[in-house]
Amino acid sequence: MDMETLEDFKDYLVAYLRNIHQEDIILDSEKIVIDLNKLYEYGLMEFVEFLVDNPEEGIKFIKECYYEAYYTLKNEYPKNIIVSVRNLPKIFKTTRKGKIFTVEDIRSNTLGKLVEFEGIIVMASKIRPMLKYAYYICPKCGREYYKEIDILNFESEKSVCECGSELNLIEDKSTYTDFQEIKVQQPLDLMENPEEPPKYVTVFLENSSGVYAGRVKITGVPIKIRKSKKLPIYEIYVKAIHCEVLDGDVKIKLTNSDIENIKKLAKRQDIIDILADRLIPEIRGHSAIKRAVFLQQIKGVKKPGKRADIHILLITDPGIGKTVILRKIAEIPGNLYGSVTTATGVGLTAAVVREKTEIGEDTWVIKPGLLVKAHKGTACIDELTVNKDLQSYILEAMESQTIHISKGGINAKLPAECAILAACNPRWGRFNPEVSVAEQINIPAPLLSRFDLIFPIRDVSDKNRDRDIAEYIIDLHRAYLDDNINKKIGLNYLEVDGVKIDKEFIIKYIYYARQKKPVISERAKELFINYYVEMRKKHQITARQLESAIRIAEAHAKAKLKDVVDEEDAKEAINIITECLKEIAYDPETGIFDVDKILGVSKKERDKLIVVYEIIKELAEKSELVEYVDIAEEAKKKGIKEDELENIIKKLVKYGDIDEPKPGRYRIL
Repeated sequence: MDMETLEDFKDYLVAYLRNIHQEDIILDSEKIVIDLNKLYEYGLMEFVEFLVDNPEEGIKFIKECYYEAYYTLKNEYPKNIIVSVRNLPKIFKTTRKGKIFTVEDIRSNTLGKLVEFEGIIVMASKIRPMLKYAYYICPKCGREYYKEIDILNFESEKSVCECGSELNLIEDKSTYTDFQEIKVQQPLDLMENPEEPPKYVTVFLENSSGVYAGRVKITGVPIKIRKSKKLPIYEIYVKAIHCEVLDGDVKIKLTNSDIENIKKLAKRQDIIDILADRLIPEIRGHSAIKRAVFLQQIKGVKKPGKRADIHILLITDPGIGKTVILRKIAEIPGNLYGSVTTATGVGLTAAVVREKTEIGEDTWVIKPGLLVKAHKGTACIDELTVNKDLQSYILEAMESQTIHISKGGINAKLPAECAILAACNPRWGRFNPEVSVAEQINIPAPLLSRFDLIFPIRDVSDKNRDRDIAEYIIDLHRAYLDDNINKKIGLNYLEVDGVKIDKEFIIKYIYYARQKKPVISERAKELFINYYVEMRKKHQITARQLESAIRIAEAHAKAKLKDVVDEEDAKEAINIITECLKEIAYDPETGIFDVDKILGVSKKERDKLIVVYEIIKELAEKSELVEYVDIAEEAKKKGIKEDELENIIKKLVKYGDIDEPKPGRYRIL
């Protein structure tokens, strides 16, 4: 298409721009974004095709037409207008193989073409000013020049006057724009084989307002930059024309048949049990945990100031299969798996580091961590340990679901709206129900309190159960090689009511159920109120347990495709919370759930700490250093045994209430 043919589209394009200008665009706006799909539907198919093949010329032509359209409306020309385009028609976003265009399709045959793809930000530089339009003056003859600078062609900044003299740049009269460099990773849900290493591409953003994390849709032009001085080999980058931050929700395509099957199975009373078990078929038993994890994937209902995500912590004895559970859940689109230690814990949140970028400058960049990358999904965190430096970041992420970064000239709030499914081993090898959770794992009490559900998974020997598990594990190994055994145990799929339930169907079911927004009924409200009042009176639970119960009930109702959270859903949520408390907060001596026991000090233990502290305090009035023998004598009168006393004194020292300046002698601090 030559320029004469291009001019044939001018009247149509001017008319189109004049119409959308009146409807969608503020008259004094400095930037307009053209929806190419709407332009295509308007009838300008040939022009859109020309634009895809010649983006630089096409956008320049749109800008000319826009100036004319603007003039007919305002009787004046706009100033400093930036034109960008987005939303390519489907025909241009589909590869020859019929799949959606992705990062891995950016090859040499796409150089100079307009492409559109989605990616997850894995690195983002801070915003820096970039010279866009340079104003030059010749010191010899006085000629003036106004020249557009191409950041990828450094020679364009060097200019010589017609008289042969080198031009001087007048910075005050030059124009600058905000520049940012980001690196994006192909989303796992768009990869043909998620087991392969993800593909990356570096994107250059002009006129950037600052994007640091999340899922983005890039409309841009692949370009080549020569990196080797000896060989004619190039690296491919993308010069972005438009960058759109997406909401993070993974889009799953559902057919009418899929929806019919989902609605059909949702009527079954046991559908949650079936789907929860098939979600992690490699693990035998643990039905309560599987149900909770399945409901976690569906989520509660999002409301202003209230999170919908359900956080779950698994404390497992060695060899139970926690990694299998986490990796299986990470296979759901939008979810991510990571194993974290105190040494690499910054990978959980976000890192701000100095790094050499692709344009060759050493600058501050943000590297989003697991919780940011899993925005709108589930962060599956194995070997969860937290150091003091990370605690404030993770607390913010779990409660407000954001991570605030302020370092190196970068001040950003990163979205971290994700559920957390974490797992760790007890500090001493096996879980001890007699000792508080906080004492057994390397996770601070404030973080522990943010988990809705904490499940200890204990490896308790039982002859019949052990035989059943052993038989199932062996059958698993056989099932991978024998189709008959595979079908018998339902490893790959299970058929229920004529519907094939496999991993793909469960993912579709979860996605469809997430879209429901059930409202709590009056009857469910009464159940929650009665539960909370009774549990507060007898067991001292907190409002956090009530909030958790509401989220779980909403997820249960959504799993049944209901529009209302009814009595059944409320009862199920209360049962899950109660079962969880039985495992981690039940005190057999008093017969109550002591929520404080989860965080390190139960009410019973706290009372004893106070008694011993008061004893030391009274004895300290007579002598600054108090002998252990004297403490033990007084403690015995209060019903505290000597073996208990030693542990209590250690805790008082740990908490900073007393210290031990000399062995066996204590004083009040």
